Amino acid sequence: MQNFDIDMTWLLNVGQQAGKLAHSYFGKVTANLKPDASWVTEADLAVEQFIREALRSARPDDDIIGEEGDTTAPPSAHCVWAIDPIDGTRAFYHGFPVWGVSIGLIVDGKPHSGVFVLPALGDLYHTDGQTAFLNGAPLPLPSPLIDSNAIFLVSEGAYQARSVDYPGKVLSLGSAAAHLCYVARGSAVGAMDQAGVWDYAAGAAILAALGISARYASGQAVNFSDLYDGRAVPEPTLFAPDSVYESLRKACRT
Repeated sequence: MQNFDIDMTWLLNVGQQAGKLAHSYFGKVTANLKPDASWVTEADLAVEQFIREALRSARPDDDIIGEEGDTTAPPSAHCVWAIDPIDGTRAFYHGFPVWGVSIGLIVDGKPHSGVFVLPALGDLYHTDGQTAFLNGAPLPLPSPLIDSNAIFLVSEGAYQARSVDYPGKVLSLGSAAAHLCYVARGSAVGAMDQAGVWDYAAGAAILAALGISARYASGQAVNFSDLYDGRAVPEPTLFAPDSVYESLRKACRT
């Protein structure tokens, strides 16, 4: 069994260097459509290659899956790194600032630790598996209230899959990882997305450190090892503190 005690100084450095590399391409890239109709840029490819090389050098026994490289791992894998080199490629390409680099470690099917950096905004979220941090400061457990001004982050894919009857404001920022981190900092009451394991891994680990579970909108828990085949989740996920989860789930009808 591989060791999963992570040197967080090393991981933060990898995330920050990857973020600097990504930012060096910002506003200077072309985009191409992949077979699944999503976009990829030269930045996605360069950043993923950088991260993969850093992980292989330091953690040669771990599995790695990412949006632009090897996308599968055995369901029984012990330590799996799930990376999204540019989460929010469409926003990145169009010059919007809400995009980031996501590096998450999943241990025995559960999000363990990770880093998500938003270079254009100067924000760095991370967790060591025990505490969630924003720019080095511990994040408190959010205590959201649903009212007419409370923000519920819903991706376009999840919005198409579910009818949303929510009394507050619904926004999509274009990055699933950013959605999860804004829930972690208390800026949004919850986030509903329909994405892949590399979009979720770091953000789900950050939320897990705050006691916020990874659940589907149906109420079932997300088993991350089920996503090692590279496919998106079979139904929208709903990340929210327990205090508002049921209210949001009822607001998202099939």
